[in-house]
Amino acid sequence: MPDPATTAAADHLWGFMTALRGAGLPTAPTKRADLLRVIAESPPPDLATLYWYARTTLLQDVGDLPAFNRVFDAWFRDGPTDLPVEAGDDSAPSPGRPGDDDPPPGQARPGDGIEASALRTYGTRDFGRTGEHAHALMRALEAAWPAVLPAAPSRRRRPSRSGDRLDVRHAWRRAHRHDGEIVELRRLARPPRPRRLLILVDVSGSLRQHSPDLLRVAHTALRAAPARTEVFTFGTRLTRITAALSHPHADRALRTVSGLVTDADGGTAIGAALDGFLGNPRFVALARGALVIVLSDGLERGDHLPMVRATARLSRLGHRLVWWSPLACSPGYRPATRAMAAQLPSLDHLGGVRDLPTALREVRRLPAVLSGPRRLAARRWSTPRPTGAVP
Repeated sequence: MPDPATTAAADHLWGFMTALRGAGLPTAPTKRADLLRVIAESPPPDLATLYWYARTTLLQDVGDLPAFNRVFDAWFRDGPTDLPVEAGDDSAPSPGRPGDDDPPPGQARPGDGIEASALRTYGTRDFGRTGEHAHALMRALEAAWPAVLPAAPSRRRRPSRSGDRLDVRHAWRRAHRHDGEIVELRRLARPPRPRRLLILVDVSGSLRQHSPDLLRVAHTALRAAPARTEVFTFGTRLTRITAALSHPHADRALRTVSGLVTDADGGTAIGAALDGFLGNPRFVALARGALVIVLSDGLERGDHLPMVRATARLSRLGHRLVWWSPLACSPGYRPATRAMAAQLPSLDHLGGVRDLPTALREVRRLPAVLSGPRRLAARRWSTPRPTGAVP
């Protein structure tokens, strides 16, 4: 026979999650199951820990944080609770200040925000169908990419009117035909060719509502420059999806990606995923001299130092390192978390992309980013560097 206290706690949690949906906050069934599993495996000792369990697991958009806090307070702080938490500090932290997305120290449990969630998802996700308006925006993106991609001189020289080197062989061949007289001089030059484009897309649970459009953005880049573009996804694992995403039809490409990416909507392990990328020599070759674009909110829930080190190495390998975060679309956003503040000096640009219109705006801004000096993101955002950050 079930324990009455356990039954009451479960009913209270389900009521809380139902209230979140009533307040307009989407909570997927898999995320609700994750929260219940975390609580079952590691019961929260106080309401502050329960708050971070729920926030890390259920919250998908930082813009929903005020509504989430109101519902949490109504169900757990302002009224009686049936959850078996110990007496003590029952106040959940008030978000909104620098570093407030980091839970209190000394409470390292799965899903609490100090370490990346140990819960992994195994399955497929439907990324939805592409509407007519989205198709129009994707055509605009596909047309915009070729004009903004950086170029580099090719290794082989070709005949040119204004080259930097004389074509001596051609001159001698022509002279041989004219009794040794040099009647024509030609020059050689290295014609420009597009650099590689490397796109890394975050598909973790915190980006659930944005990941379909972020993958569509990557699809347009792959369509615009198929021979020079590579696309990877990362959540709790790294997945190369270049071939799967290369189908001309966007919806068919996303269906293929859905069957390949098994960690969508799961936990976040950005540092481990980037380390896996940099630990593969073939992948490192794809990043060398490339325009590297990372589509992620940067909310690393574990130790942020591996993520910062990997980002710094990516910056050294690539021609430019651009980070597009859905959170940066908010006017009040500041990269004040430990991870983002520490890696900001390695970024050439930090912009906001959460859907196709914002992606089109950022793509059109790339020429200005690529023509300027390197690693200007820290200066533009003017965020103090935290103590102990990796250079």
